[in-house]
Amino acid sequence: MRQGRTYRGREAGLSLIEILVGVSILATVAFVVSLSFQPTRPPLDEAADRLAARLQVASEEAVTSGVPVGLVIEEFGAGYAFHRYVDRRWWPLTDHPALRARQLPDSVRLVARDVMFARDDAAAVPVIWFDPAGLTEPFRLRLETAEAAIDLDWQPDGGLTRQAGL
Repeated sequence: MRQGRTYRGREAGLSLIEILVGVSILATVAFVVSLSFQPTRPPLDEAADRLAARLQVASEEAVTSGVPVGLVIEEFGAGYAFHRYVDRRWWPLTDHPALRARQLPDSVRLVARDVMFARDDAAAVPVIWFDPAGLTEPFRLRLETAEAAIDLDWQPDGGLTRQAGL
């Protein structure tokens, strides 16, 4: 009896190695494509996260340096800067990379709430300041757009809470 023809050459199809190489190339391409897509976050959320982190750094800077550090909000809330109180005057913190002056995205505004305002036409005066002893008064800052708002509340224990504003 004659046995059926066996396929042992190129006609046998793809080898397991060829299939694995093809799958690994496809996986690499899919991984590179997925890395190219950055998840987009609303500018309000991003600005709130950054401001919250900088407020924590400012509080730590006041304690470690032994001098008050204050937050100055630019006119109309378009930006903010941190200042240090030295020689009976508030000086901009230009030497600290995390606490230098910042501009907010065009659609976002910063508003100080539940704070006492002081005005000095000769120099910038912070709306809030961090005490070197860690005894900072509670305050509320609001970042807002036309559609939404986020409140950052500084608690008496030094913690910062974030909540969506109404």
